Amino acid sequence: MYYKHYQFIIMNYYIKLIALSLIIGLSACEKDADVKLPTVESKLVVSSFISPMDTIIKVNVTLSQPLYNNSNSNNYSAISNATVQINDGTNSQTLAYNATDNYYFANTTIFPLSVGTTYYLTVTTPDGKSANASTSIPNSNQSLSYSAEPIVDPNNSNRYFFNTEWNDPSGVENYYRIVYYDKYYYDGALDTSYYSAYSNNISDKDKDGSTIAESFEIYASTSTTVNNANGELQLIHASKEYYLYHSKLLNIAFSSGPFSEPVQMYTNINGGYGVFAGYNPYKVHVYL
Repeated sequence: MYYKHYQFIIMNYYIKLIALSLIIGLSACEKDADVKLPTVESKLVVSSFISPMDTIIKVNVTLSQPLYNNSNSNNYSAISNATVQINDGTNSQTLAYNATDNYYFANTTIFPLSVGTTYYLTVTTPDGKSANASTSIPNSNQSLSYSAEPIVDPNNSNRYFFNTEWNDPSGVENYYRIVYYDKYYYDGALDTSYYSAYSNNISDKDKDGSTIAESFEIYASTSTTVNNANGELQLIHASKEYYLYHSKLLNIAFSSGPFSEPVQMYTNINGGYGVFAGYNPYKVHVYL
């Protein structure tokens, strides 16, 4: 018994001695790292979504922050001295800068937007940076219909199950975004606001020319006045650029967590980052 106890003490001693030797050895191998970080140039970040339903064309222009620039800031300063132009292959318009809200704009009364036309956006800066992109605007799909049924829930009486469907034109690739905006009415404040209670991005791959259906559940506000709609359902007929961008946004929203893989954001901006995309919404008032 004593012999076994003595063996255990000796073994424990050697284990500690070996561990200490390893620690000392590893410490002796430590050297100051001399890693040359890559030089990454800042690029233009451009964001613009255009629709014939809009009264203005709006373009946001900022500058990217390289990964190794030693900055902890999440603020991206707007570029106010860029030249921003949009053209349709025939006509061209230079956008003015709104210094209050930091975006470039042009009224659609001056430069109208039309379905099926390809638009080209170019952005240049005095220091030589440039970026460009193109997109087109699809037809409005007005075949959307819906039904909404309350979900029996003793803990929550404002849950609803929606069935939506629309007809997909055949022979071409079509992309959609279905969105339900819940409506809040603030009593006494005479103020109404909307927020996105549900959205999803859908393509007609393997569904060309058929009836596309989308079902979902939402929590709806009932704080509306008599005879007012509870919300708004939108079927957005989107360009491919619009669809890919919002699909990536949705992937990022559901990829958070310590073990999630990074998602590379979609961009169609040549020479920079961001998105230039066309869309055409069809809106239906929802009464629950």
